[in-house]
Amino acid sequence: MSKYSHAKHAIEQALEAAGSEGWDKSEVLQALVTSAVALYQSEKGSADARQLLRYELDNISDRLDLDFIRSR
Repeated sequence: MSKYSHAKHAIEQALEAAGSEGWDKSEVLQALVTSAVALYQSEKGSADARQLLRYELDNISDRLDLDFIRSR
Protein backbone atom coordinates (compact mmCIF):
# COMPACT_ATOMS: atom_id res chain seq x y z
CA MET A 1 0.00 0.00 0.00
CA SER A 2 1.40 3.43 -0.92
CA LYS A 3 1.94 6.26 1.54
CA TYR A 4 -0.90 8.14 -0.17
CA SER A 5 -3.22 5.16 0.30
CA HIS A 6 -2.35 5.04 3.99
CA ALA A 7 -2.99 8.76 4.35
CA LYS A 8 -6.29 8.59 2.47
CA HIS A 9 -7.43 5.68 4.65
CA ALA A 10 -6.53 7.59 7.83
CA ILE A 11 -8.47 10.63 6.59
CA GLU A 12 -11.52 8.51 5.76
CA GLN A 13 -11.42 6.95 9.24
CA ALA A 14 -11.12 10.36 10.91
CA LEU A 15 -14.02 11.75 8.88
CA GLU A 16 -16.20 8.76 9.68
CA ALA A 17 -15.43 8.88 13.41
CA ALA A 18 -15.91 12.64 13.67
CA GLY A 19 -19.08 12.49 11.57
CA SER A 20 -20.58 10.02 14.00
CA GLU A 21 -19.95 12.62 16.71
CA GLY A 22 -21.69 15.32 14.68
CA TRP A 23 -18.65 17.24 13.43
CA ASP A 24 -18.89 18.92 10.04
CA LYS A 25 -16.61 17.40 7.37
CA SER A 26 -14.92 20.73 6.59
CA GLU A 27 -14.12 21.29 10.28
CA VAL A 28 -12.52 17.86 10.53
CA LEU A 29 -10.52 18.40 7.34
CA GLN A 30 -9.30 21.75 8.71
CA ALA A 31 -8.20 20.04 11.93
CA LEU A 32 -6.40 17.33 9.92
CA VAL A 33 -4.57 19.86 7.75
CA THR A 34 -3.61 21.97 10.76
CA SER A 35 -2.36 18.95 12.68
CA ALA A 36 -0.47 17.52 9.70
CA VAL A 37 1.19 20.84 8.91
CA ALA A 38 2.25 21.30 12.53
CA LEU A 39 3.78 17.82 12.62
CA TYR A 40 5.48 18.30 9.25
CA GLN A 41 6.85 21.67 10.37
CA SER A 42 8.33 20.14 13.51
CA GLU A 43 10.03 17.47 11.38
CA LYS A 44 11.21 19.56 8.42
CA GLY A 45 11.00 23.22 9.49
CA SER A 46 8.89 26.20 8.51
CA ALA A 47 10.56 26.94 5.18
CA ASP A 48 10.10 23.39 3.92
CA ALA A 49 6.49 23.27 5.16
CA ARG A 50 5.74 26.57 3.39
CA GLN A 51 7.34 25.33 0.16
CA LEU A 52 5.41 22.05 0.32
CA LEU A 53 2.08 23.81 0.89
CA ARG A 54 2.68 26.27 -1.95
CA TYR A 55 3.63 23.44 -4.31
CA GLU A 56 0.61 21.33 -3.38
CA LEU A 57 -1.84 24.24 -3.61
CA ASP A 58 -0.47 25.22 -7.02
CA ASN A 59 -0.78 21.65 -8.32
CA ILE A 60 -4.10 20.41 -6.91
CA SER A 61 -6.30 18.59 -9.40
CA ASP A 62 -9.61 16.78 -9.12
CA ARG A 63 -8.23 13.54 -10.45
CA LEU A 64 -5.43 11.24 -9.41
CA ASP A 65 -2.54 11.55 -11.81
CA LEU A 66 -1.46 7.94 -12.24
CA ASP A 67 1.30 8.88 -14.69
CA PHE A 68 2.93 11.20 -12.17
CA ILE A 69 2.58 10.54 -8.49
CA ARG A 70 4.80 12.96 -6.66
CA SER A 71 8.00 11.42 -5.42
CA ARG A 72 7.86 13.31 -2.14
